Amino acid sequence: MKHVPFFIKNYKIIFLLSSIAMVAVCCKTTQPVPAAKTVPPASPNISVKSPLAPIKSDVAIARAHWQGVTLDNLNEGYSIYDDKCTDCHRNKRPQDFTEYEWNVIMHKMGRKAKLDSNQYNLVLHYILTKREAILGSGK
Repeated sequence: MKHVPFFIKNYKIIFLLSSIAMVAVCCKTTQPVPAAKTVPPASPNISVKSPLAPIKSDVAIARAHWQGVTLDNLNEGYSIYDDKCTDCHRNKRPQDFTEYEWNVIMHKMGRKAKLDSNQYNLVLHYILTKREAILGSGK
């Protein structure tokens, strides 16, 4: 009988072993989902707030431009800003743009975010107020 190479004579076994090896390699390279990190509960006396969240002193700045603005209005504007703007990109810092640039940005992005006129005004008032609070008046 003619000599037949080993790999041809045993192709079924070689194919099976190769398939098992590929499956093992693919399964081994899959990273397990890391366990959720536990965060210790915050002390009831400590409130963790974003540095961009409105504070009481911001109300006076807002009222110098728009009558009747309350801290609740600024918080609502911040909440909409934080929620809607992060749907597509990271939030921009209020001090990174001029008042004129914010008006242009809000005109364009307000439509994309499907803000109604009340939401639009809440967000714009929040942004311009926080910008002035950070930079000071006259900037």
